[in-house]
Amino acid sequence: MNIGIDIGYYSVKIVQMEKTSSGYVVHKVGSKQVHKDLNKFDPEKVSKSQWIAVIQDLCKELKINPKKFKNAVSSLSGSHISIKQVSTLEMSTDELAASLEFEAKKHIPLDGTEAVLDFHVLGHDSKELDKINVLLVATTKNLVHQHNEIMKDSGFIHSVFDADPIALINSYLANMEQPKDGVDVLLNIGNQSTSVVVWGKNQRFFFRELNYGGHHFTRSIMRRNDIDYSSAEILKKENGIAAIHKDEISENKTEDAFSIQVAEKTVCTQFVDELRKTLRYYVKTSNQAYFNKMYITGGSAIFSGLKEYIAENLNVEIEILDPLKRMKKTAEIENPSQYAIAVGLALRGLEKT
Repeated sequence: MNIGIDIGYYSVKIVQMEKTSSGYVVHKVGSKQVHKDLNKFDPEKVSKSQWIAVIQDLCKELKINPKKFKNAVSSLSGSHISIKQVSTLEMSTDELAASLEFEAKKHIPLDGTEAVLDFHVLGHDSKELDKINVLLVATTKNLVHQHNEIMKDSGFIHSVFDADPIALINSYLANMEQPKDGVDVLLNIGNQSTSVVVWGKNQRFFFRELNYGGHHFTRSIMRRNDIDYSSAEILKKENGIAAIHKDEISENKTEDAFSIQVAEKTVCTQFVDELRKTLRYYVKTSNQAYFNKMYITGGSAIFSGLKEYIAENLNVEIEILDPLKRMKKTAEIENPSQYAIAVGLALRGLEKT
């Protein structure tokens, strides 16, 4: 039995699972908002004490005793880490660690503390037989220390740290068959940002963090309707993407095609533009032009109309990823896609026990 804890700016999510002879069983799932009053929500001012209080409250609601878990797993978000696939000569584990430390320093955001890294050998490079492909994950000691304090002060004596994109991949692999050819695209649309992961069995792993998420959609609705944050959240759930595009849609019914092309850009069009640039960059740098399917997860994955909007503008097939699709559940779970990171973290913990 183990748990995964997704510590977000908008909410904290916990999944408790166990591994049995017949597969994975999900016992407890829960989510709790970080802010009680959404009109005071400011992601830049979320304090450590707020996260600790919410984690403790959610554990109480789910009747989870933190001290009973030896390998509770939480993660650092994509904006606090660097994940990169590198190709290097085959060498011993110690030699590889020393070599990758230099590589990591070129990619992680510097905060004055030393680099902390981990890596996973993906296998031999198909193009260069004397080399291996390695997935390098790096952050800084300061960020790990801050995250560790949150977990310890929440009551977890021993914990394991992962990275959101890796947890996302674990959720995907537990529920989907990875295609032999081409790549799949995974989008975890969170509150502050969107993690983009591109990967295929025989293709390069790629990760990028986009500075667009549910918070930006809500802020756009606030400005367009001159309402407070809480009201904008309600309108977002009721009207979906139409709450952002309503002015543009009504104007386009009477204007000609040229007017549609020069219509004011919304946060949704900006989001899709950044996503398009990201996929083009991947194609250009990897010589890969075949995208199989796009899967979206996260709290904003069910934002009504967003899936269709992305599919239409990027001409891709999109599916909302259910991270619990192949798992036995003890109860029905609302919006399971929001638990993709927490599920991936719990899976990591179960493999360590």
